[in-house]
Amino acid sequence: MLPATAQEEEIIWDAKPSKKEAIYKRTDRIAYKVEIKNNLKTDQSGRLSYAIIAPNNKEVSSSSISVKVNKKSSGKYQLSIPTQPAGFYKVNIMLNTNEYDDTIRRVIGINPQQISSAGNKPADFDAFWAKAKDELNKIAPNYKVTAKPDSDKKNTNVYLVEMKSIGNITVRGWLTLPKDRKPKEKFPVWVILPGYGGEGVKPIYGSPQMAVLSFNVRGHGNSKDVIHTTTEGYVTTDVENRNKYVFRGAIMDCLRAIDFIETRKDLDSTQILVSGASMGGYLSIAVASLDQRVKLCSSNNPVFCDYRASVGSKEWPMKSFTEYGRKRGIALNTLLYNLDYFDLKNFSDKLKCPALIGMSLLDNLAPPANVQAMLNNIKVKYKLFVYPELAHEVPPSIYEYLSNWTMDKFGLF
Repeated sequence: MLPATAQEEEIIWDAKPSKKEAIYKRTDRIAYKVEIKNNLKTDQSGRLSYAIIAPNNKEVSSSSISVKVNKKSSGKYQLSIPTQPAGFYKVNIMLNTNEYDDTIRRVIGINPQQISSAGNKPADFDAFWAKAKDELNKIAPNYKVTAKPDSDKKNTNVYLVEMKSIGNITVRGWLTLPKDRKPKEKFPVWVILPGYGGEGVKPIYGSPQMAVLSFNVRGHGNSKDVIHTTTEGYVTTDVENRNKYVFRGAIMDCLRAIDFIETRKDLDSTQILVSGASMGGYLSIAVASLDQRVKLCSSNNPVFCDYRASVGSKEWPMKSFTEYGRKRGIALNTLLYNLDYFDLKNFSDKLKCPALIGMSLLDNLAPPANVQAMLNNIKVKYKLFVYPELAHEVPPSIYEYLSNWTMDKFGLF
């Protein structure tokens, strides 16, 4: 069905893939079903066409059919699209009539499990992160928990949590617990990690059967008193030195948060879920891959996958890295070598726990081909949700699924 509109004097149209998620095998018949509603007072005739754009941004196929939709009526058409080699392809669908001209942009995936990445995992990748963990373990955490009664809600207590992380930097988060709890009761823990941009996460008032730790890594939310860069500058902070790069610290911050959970008698450290979107999705998979204390992982639109595949891109974050190197006379290859240690596809082969992952095909910040290169390295089963008409976002339904899935996995009824 076409979406409702308050404007009657126009043409309304939409294009739907023949497979709901727009993911195809090479042997599948690929098509888009197009519905056109003509609200104008004149008949409309013209052409309905498509153009397929390959990952290298070159057009690889195009065709068109004639259309005619009488005034105040609707028409349905189908565009058949030839199959292509494995990859994700932009599909531009154009409608041109005597009084109307518009384009719908979509993306299809063809045999995405066959997508490979040109970049190799550094031989000392595991040793690099083992050293970071050893360094973290030498930092006294100095955990501090402060009740915040002014932030309490009817059924939830709120606590400010503070701890020392790698580099002796203080990081903070918000722990929420059900008020109605029994002595010695232990709650499964849902750790929520922040998206990129500094805003961070606030206290989350969650399920009466779970504790929620909304945790801000360095440079975000209430953890940006030491590292307080601009939004643009965070991703490039010390990127020329992998031992000082901001994401080395951010990932260790998350592991310190898991350490904190183990110290609490009211938290069940055998039932930990980490989740997040965008940068939070990146951190969730990275942390779950490094720390098997994490038992469930949820990641939506994870960024920082397959950096080398984005060379030449004008989009963030590659645009930021290119500009950073240019201004400082640092070769991009030098930065890429360091970024190999932080590329999510190089973490994901160590993921052991069940995971829910959301991927949106129109996402320019976490492009589906980059995310897929990371997914193809995962060796355990995971549940993937694909959203063909969304960009850097997911619908509310995935969070409802996550809630039910977590309750089931942790035996909460």
